[in-house]
Amino acid sequence: MEELKLQKKAYKNLYKRRKRRTVGPWGILAGISAPIAVILIVATVFVTMFDNTIALFTGGTFWELENEDPNAQYFTSEFTSDAERIAAGAEVGYQMEAEGAALLMNENAALPLAEGAKVSLFSMSSVDPVFGGTGSGNVDASKAVNLKDSLTNSGIQVNETLWNFYAAEEISTMYGRSGAAGGQVQDGAGADLLAPSGGINEVPWDVIPADVINSVSEYGDAAIAIFSRIGGEGADCEFGETNYLALEANEIAILENLKAMKEAGTVDKIIVLINTSNSLQVDFLKDNP
Repeated sequence: MEELKLQKKAYKNLYKRRKRRTVGPWGILAGISAPIAVILIVATVFVTMFDNTIALFTGGTFWELENEDPNAQYFTSEFTSDAERIAAGAEVGYQMEAEGAALLMNENAALPLAEGAKVSLFSMSSVDPVFGGTGSGNVDASKAVNLKDSLTNSGIQVNETLWNFYAAEEISTMYGRSGAAGGQVQDGAGADLLAPSGGINEVPWDVIPADVINSVSEYGDAAIAIFSRIGGEGADCEFGETNYLALEANEIAILENLKAMKEAGTVDKIIVLINTSNSLQVDFLKDNP
């Protein structure tokens, strides 16, 4: 009986050794293959969803024509180079802006500005304008020309002291769409845009240093106040304690102080530039206090 038990134990141990030799490599292979399979599945789904984007960066294409006509011309271009194409696109954009902008009012022939006019730009939107909407309305503004350069290119001289104040890191990180806390979405350039529910976050007038205010006297042919609103997918307007589409207190303060500057003779004209992808309540223009 004892000999039979020993024999069974020996057979059992032999079976285990042979099982390990047979199954072990397959277990190791399965352990390696499982995570690889998961990665490949995720990669396949990603490539399928973003094939055009990947092709854009790799310079290739995922598309193949079926039943291609050898006599047909596919995707022909009227441009001989990318530089020519980009220049033509910029010209179209310039024409669209020129034909699409609306002059709501022009009291005392404030516009057009004379070539060489010296102007001062007010509000955070002067250095951080809105180039598009949110969500599917985003645009790539990484190569867009800023307002100062646009005016300079048109022969207008811009108050750089005031511009540099608004553009300074300590101001831009505290105020404006990028400086407010919460409610942020991304524009096409990867910059933060504050969703309407987050407020306006304009720089209070009393935060602007005296020497910056004094610089306006040398660039007083016109004071240009820029007001912006955004909106779109993922950034619907909310109306709680404030009305997002109306001017808020700090924006009104800009106009009040510019009015005082005009009455004192520091500036000759006040121009309001509405730069927006959303509606803006312009009752302040109608009442014109």
